[in-house]
Amino acid sequence: AFIIDLDSDTADKFIQLFGTKGAKRVLCPIPYPESPTRFINCEQVLGLNLMNRGNYYWEVELIDGWVSIGVIAEDFDPREAYNRGRLGRNDRSCCLQWNGQNYVAWFGGFESVIQQPFFHTIGVFLEYSEKALTFYGVKDSKMTCLQQLKVSPFAKGQFDPFQNKVNHQFASLFSCKLKPAFFLESVDAHLQIGPLKKDCVSVLKRR
Repeated sequence: AFIIDLDSDTADKFIQLFGTKGAKRVLCPIPYPESPTRFINCEQVLGLNLMNRGNYYWEVELIDGWVSIGVIAEDFDPREAYNRGRLGRNDRSCCLQWNGQNYVAWFGGFESVIQQPFFHTIGVFLEYSEKALTFYGVKDSKMTCLQQLKVSPFAKGQFDPFQNKVNHQFASLFSCKLKPAFFLESVDAHLQIGPLKKDCVSVLKRR
């Protein structure tokens, strides 16, 4: 289980923080102080916490709007242009996005649409030893795997551009120190770092 605190020095000016656990996109810019780690072109915020070995699990409550949840390399430039700076639109980050209709996994500018119902709670499981990132829908302490990002060069079936991108470049992310990352895409998008459901942590420990 991984405890996340949001880093106010990274929050874009259109993101309002509620303590260290809540974030909401707003219309009026917030006069945050200058910071070299602050996003300036994307409505994103990072967790304070670094991840560089072992396994990590955290949960996020999707309260409203279009929200992306993922990880990003610690040394990613927060001044990147919008089209390259968004989570999953570059090789230094990946995410699960809720776009109001579907969940979509993003990495390196490639997407994979997920046919699953909406879950208010998303579980994120990062495994350094396996070089894997898995997103779960969590409801009533039951976990539904939405997407796993992991190299799988021998996967059968039709050619998949998203998996091909993962196969070629995803493992290199694990040579970096990573941070939890959040993108609030729509106005009023709102998320909360959730209290962990202990049953889910127990399930992961058994896997």
